[in-house]
Amino acid sequence: MSGDGLVWSVLISILIVLNLSAVLLYRKGKMPLWGSGLIIGILGPITALISGSIFLKIDHSMGGDGFGAAFSAAFIGFVIVGNGILYLIVGLAIVITNFIRKRQLN
Repeated sequence: MSGDGLVWSVLISILIVLNLSAVLLYRKGKMPLWGSGLIIGILGPITALISGSIFLKIDHSMGGDGFGAAFSAAFIGFVIVGNGILYLIVGLAIVITNFIRKRQLN
């Protein structure tokens, strides 16, 4: 498998797990979307660091210098943090809309 395919498969699998858990927790009423967005935003750099260290080990075992591993880890981290920020913004918009609707009814 090429390096690009590995990066995309890791990124898509992480995003599927995080997004499914955020949506399922929101639908069950156990966690608001803004809370899920906050947690995903915090987990983004952690998952990037873990995947980057794994990519670095793979790259060094193939005789590389590790620059591609660093760029791919940064890309994964930015995408996951961006996803978390998107959930945070949507969750806050839902909270504000519900607050305004409740205030207009009273």
